[in-house]
Amino acid sequence: MAVFGERFILGFTSPRSPYLIQEYIKVIDKNKMDDIPYNKSFQEKFYKFLSKAQVAGEMAGNAKDKALAGRDKLTRMPQALGFFITQKGQNFKVTEAGKLLEDSALFEDVLLHQMLKYQLPSCLHRERNTNKGYFKIKPFLELIRLVNVLEYLTYKEMLIFGMTLTNYNRFEETVNKIKQYRVDRKKIKKQKKSLKRFDYETQLNLFTNLYKDIIDSGNIETRESKTKTAEEYMKKKMSNWNDYTDSIFRILRASGIFVFTKGRSLSISPNRQNEVDYMLTHIKRDIEPVDMSRKDFDEYISNPYIPQLLNDNKTNLISSLKKLGGSGSLDDTIYMLKHNLSQKREESRQLKLAKKQSSLKVRSRQDIDDIIDVFNDITNNNIEPASMRPTLFEWNVWRAMTMINHGNIRGNFIVDDSGMPVSTASGGQSDIVGEYSNFNIGVEVTLSKGKKQYEMESEPVTRHIGEMQIKKPSFGIFIADKLQESVINHFYTVSHQNSRIYNGIVDIIPMDTKTFIDFFKQAIQKDLHPEELFSIHEFSKLISKQMLLDEKTEVDWHAAVLKKAFKVTSIGTNNIK
Repeated sequence: MAVFGERFILGFTSPRSPYLIQEYIKVIDKNKMDDIPYNKSFQEKFYKFLSKAQVAGEMAGNAKDKALAGRDKLTRMPQALGFFITQKGQNFKVTEAGKLLEDSALFEDVLLHQMLKYQLPSCLHRERNTNKGYFKIKPFLELIRLVNVLEYLTYKEMLIFGMTLTNYNRFEETVNKIKQYRVDRKKIKKQKKSLKRFDYETQLNLFTNLYKDIIDSGNIETRESKTKTAEEYMKKKMSNWNDYTDSIFRILRASGIFVFTKGRSLSISPNRQNEVDYMLTHIKRDIEPVDMSRKDFDEYISNPYIPQLLNDNKTNLISSLKKLGGSGSLDDTIYMLKHNLSQKREESRQLKLAKKQSSLKVRSRQDIDDIIDVFNDITNNNIEPASMRPTLFEWNVWRAMTMINHGNIRGNFIVDDSGMPVSTASGGQSDIVGEYSNFNIGVEVTLSKGKKQYEMESEPVTRHIGEMQIKKPSFGIFIADKLQESVINHFYTVSHQNSRIYNGIVDIIPMDTKTFIDFFKQAIQKDLHPEELFSIHEFSKLISKQMLLDEKTEVDWHAAVLKKAFKVTSIGTNNIK
């Protein structure tokens, strides 16, 4: 049982993405950790196994307190959403809901059921004296209702107003506040004043009113740290507020019932409107009793069959399948039908992506300008939330590479019903793969900077491209918003080192965003053939060896390869329509 003192909705900072819970369960299964005593030793072992598996880049030895690190990952989001049960002195449990996640096709359905049961307060999350009486809400249910009633919800609106909707009885009040905020924001925009400043001041004013009694009393220590001034207290609390909003947003996106315009707003997917209407009509808004026993609450929160949703009925499921061109029988189990429905939805999403791919090859001015605008918005931190920037960066590079040439450019990101990205590629593969008749290009992208860029990207990127070229001649393109010098040095080193593991030299050409945009602008002016792209790779390998013999550096190699890339794309006719 945990207590919380926030006066905004409690989110989960671990793991950052709900998709990682599936990876946690794989680690637990592989190491036979289910249904054994849950204690400090269990927590340490879990962290060790998770580190070894490098889930989300988790490297062994990074955490000083390994038990704390393991406990943090097990007890935050996974337990709050009913996938794990962790009680000291009892056996650790992957619940029935957790076990269903082993079928990735059921992920959205199971997550939706689990998130709709999350409530504040509960026997798992009790209020402190400082926020007692503030909460009476199922956060995800009311946020879905908010999006539905308002037709859309921007990230800033969710951050400022959605996260402070802590009692469902104040729902209409929150709706009116958002409507007024939209009116006021339009005035600020018309006056050409700073919208960022307006948003920040709106949030700060709301926070000041929300915590006025605590600030005035001087009782400003937080659980995490001893804040000494009101400014420090406000900064810490608002940081938590922003982090929690990000985590809530990720879960909403992962549920599959929303579509998201580029860094702007959430709205209900038209394909799922009937399901949303059903849940908002049939799921009770009141929370379960806070004094419910832990045993009874665990049974409730971990039950994947509640609440009852539209597609928990076989007849409705078969109807939904038929709409997507599928079929089913009443003799099929409920989860067989759900599995098939998920696959049909994914086929529909990939079809949308394929249509977008075809339209990108037309090279319309509108698409070109939009690609450049999105790159600029990412660089200038105009995309909200910040966690969507890596996802949109990956998607935008995919769009640019698709427009550049004749290959089949496959993005490994997850998409929603509109074809917009939800999450970046899972580990173990390149972010984007360009498939050509005689070779492949693996494209890796990152927004990490400084030493972190080298630590996170150098070895995995080399491994991904190396493993790709074992099967087929391949080279890589690495794109970072800002390139770190040690990363360029690493790629220069491997570009002239023969590898038995990877069946030859691993060649990866690094570019920063600005260079890639210039490359993109020039490349789309001509009909760039695959062999021309491959010639950049061949040149890179040759010049790397020559630079080594001439005692040149990575700076010389990098400049020469980029010069070659721009030479290859410099001549051609204008194909923009």
